[in-house]
Amino acid sequence: MKKIIYLFAAAITFANAVDAQIVVPSSWYGDFVKIDCKENMNDQVYEMEYDLWGDDSGNFTIESTGKNQFSVVGDDHAHKRTKAEYKVIGGQEMLLFKDSKGNILEHCVRSTKEWEKVIEDDVFQTLEGDYVDESGVKYAFKGNRLTMGGNSYNLSIDHDMFYILTIDGTDYWWSISTTGINLYHIVDGEYGREPGNLYHRLKNVSPNGRWAFLSTKIVPDFLMWRYNSELIRIMRNEIYARKGYVFSSADLKAYFSKQPWYKPLNNNAAVQLNDIETLNVEILKGNIVDREGSDDMEIEEGLK
Repeated sequence: MKKIIYLFAAAITFANAVDAQIVVPSSWYGDFVKIDCKENMNDQVYEMEYDLWGDDSGNFTIESTGKNQFSVVGDDHAHKRTKAEYKVIGGQEMLLFKDSKGNILEHCVRSTKEWEKVIEDDVFQTLEGDYVDESGVKYAFKGNRLTMGGNSYNLSIDHDMFYILTIDGTDYWWSISTTGINLYHIVDGEYGREPGNLYHRLKNVSPNGRWAFLSTKIVPDFLMWRYNSELIRIMRNEIYARKGYVFSSADLKAYFSKQPWYKPLNNNAAVQLNDIETLNVEILKGNIVDREGSDDMEIEEGLK
């Protein structure tokens, strides 16, 4: 499923732009969305340009409505996003776009990197973790390096087709599975390169959970849209599970009880989230809301 983004052809309003500390010029990135803040017109209204990875582009303006709080106004492209907020967590600047109920439907982060580098970093973050294949061979993805069977390899991605991962000079097609990632050989199809025969199914066996980084890093918008709503729900609740939260839902209780790292506290009142974890919980909850009424992402079977 390709995410349809309606927001960025809208006119967005911001009140007290000084409070928002929007830097001019600056670039903000979401899931294949780049927004450039081009001009501060009168300390309250900013001229912005958006680009949807070459599929669409245009201009809009922003104007403050309160300290770090914004309203979204404009044409039909605004969709469900009616509010926005400027936030800084862990040194990361973000624009959080929300619906009328305050659910975060989209978040864009400020970066000085080139767009291709931002996408590359998001792919590596999506893959990061410890895995094991069908034969018991161990894999560890960390940044642009892969350790496999005791050997270390360079990683890179095709910036035109981000699902193509190059491991030490050989290209593979990667995809998210129910339990980790799948790697495929690549063949030439009718419309270009596409996945061929399965190379390996990799099961995530990271010692602190599949998405342990959510305690220290904001979840990339890119990453969320590689998963279906069922896995997003597990991802969100894994944040609580790492703190020892005891679940009442039967499916969550069954899932986390099978995780070797899960240590229930039997005292949910003692569970405390840090600022990054709290924001990630809100972002992941809003992502599920944003999917309502849309076809869900198809996720492949993983290694059991």
